[in-house]
Amino acid sequence: MFLRSLAIALVFASPVLAQDLPQPQSDTVSDFADVLDATAEGRISRLLVEMRDATGVQMVVVTVPGIAAQGGAGQRMEDYGKALFNAWGVGGAERNDGIMLLLDTQAREARIALGAGYDPVYDGRAARVLSTAVLPPLRAGNYAEGIEAGVVSARERLIAPFLAGIPVSVTDGFESPGTGSDSLTGLLGAGAVAALGAFAIWRNRRKRRTCPNCGALTLDRSNEVIQPPSRSDAGVGMQHLTCSSCGFNDHKSYPVSWSSREGRQSRGLSSRGGGSSSGGSGFGGGRSSGGGASGKW
Repeated sequence: MFLRSLAIALVFASPVLAQDLPQPQSDTVSDFADVLDATAEGRISRLLVEMRDATGVQMVVVTVPGIAAQGGAGQRMEDYGKALFNAWGVGGAERNDGIMLLLDTQAREARIALGAGYDPVYDGRAARVLSTAVLPPLRAGNYAEGIEAGVVSARERLIAPFLAGIPVSVTDGFESPGTGSDSLTGLLGAGAVAALGAFAIWRNRRKRRTCPNCGALTLDRSNEVIQPPSRSDAGVGMQHLTCSSCGFNDHKSYPVSWSSREGRQSRGLSSRGGGSSSGGSGFGGGRSSGGGASGKW
């Protein structure tokens, strides 16, 4: 009788147990809701990579068209954010310093999930990042602007003081311009400028191509894997073409094979623990204890 009851319980519980969280599309942006065009997604991805290279802290952006459709049926936004954060292992395992910006476009709710290394005071600061940077553009229907503003604000208001290890309050750097927090941001900003300068030098050394629009040798080409390949299906890559002379901008998709170099690299992006959180790519096995903040738009 007991075994029969247990079997019945497992049958009814199976839909819940079968729910699977999605695999990341990349270690920067996973736009499951498809609210970002290729240009915006590439821009946000590069912003996150630059921040990670400069600070060693991984921040990821995730959009979902309702958490129920992405393995979160019956869950609150806070619980789903924590579960997804830990399933992917966002940030470094030693410092637990990762950050996830999660948008549910169906419920019109945003969540900043913080790694376990952030003190509780950062929950309040995350709420201020949402209210001052993220939610206003979202209310106007501009997803890209809200996400980009959130990334910049998170770097200044969350990551910078966390790395410095100084005591902070919820409002430091928000309502008191010229305080120690802003001075700290300025110092770290100088390091960011240096990093950007090095990036610019590297970029200028890349081979330039002839622009199909103006004919000048100022066409910059870069490739990005949007959907990693599997053994049975090819992945999808996006080629970005930009001319610094005439402003020409174009994007072309192309297949990514399982055995190609890009295919191998992209599979590293999607595997938990497949990389370090200090530079490079992948996820470092970071954990969240549920800290962060949520807000609706």
